[in-house]
Amino acid sequence: MTEAMKAALKWMRDHGGDAAVVRVKGGGRYILAQGEQAPFMPATCRKLINAGLAEYVDQGGRKAVRFRLTD
Repeated sequence: MTEAMKAALKWMRDHGGDAAVVRVKGGGRYILAQGEQAPFMPATCRKLINAGLAEYVDQGGRKAVRFRLTD
């Protein structure tokens, strides 16, 4: 696990373990949880999901822009 992943896990735990990917005009994205912007990139979220440490929140059979920690 990378240092970025460890820091992201800690931030997620400190912010309720559930977050959303917010898309902004112009194609940018950032992570938001409990009203705060995460200090890590959406690519780090993908790494957490690929490692089985987080998962997408399923809404009606399709992947949502929300994700949560699995542990």
